[in-house]
Amino acid sequence: MAGVVLISACATGPSAFRADAVRDVYVADFESTEPQRCTSADVPNRHADAAAFFRRAKLVDAKTLHDHYEHAPCAALGVLHYQGLTCAWRITAAWTGVLRCDGREWLLVCDDCEDLLRR
Repeated sequence: MAGVVLISACATGPSAFRADAVRDVYVADFESTEPQRCTSADVPNRHADAAAFFRRAKLVDAKTLHDHYEHAPCAALGVLHYQGLTCAWRITAAWTGVLRCDGREWLLVCDDCEDLLRR
């Protein structure tokens, strides 16, 4: 008898993330591998601006992120609450981000977030 393998949508798939479930976004830190070129002024450094990133961002897969978005040497780091969990996030100066919650990971990009920088 032949076996049947069922593949269900992974938690990292686009339908698994709900931006409206994001709460209490907190900017906790900043990191840069090129501090002369990429500074905290290049990333969202206010809680409200980081929260706006999550409202505006869209989910992408790793290939899309790699092929269509630039790498940035600096990022804002923080935590937020998502569906009852405390989750870690990272938003780069290229307006790409990652959200990690309880073993799940979502890759996010924002094509319309430049106005969130407070210079």
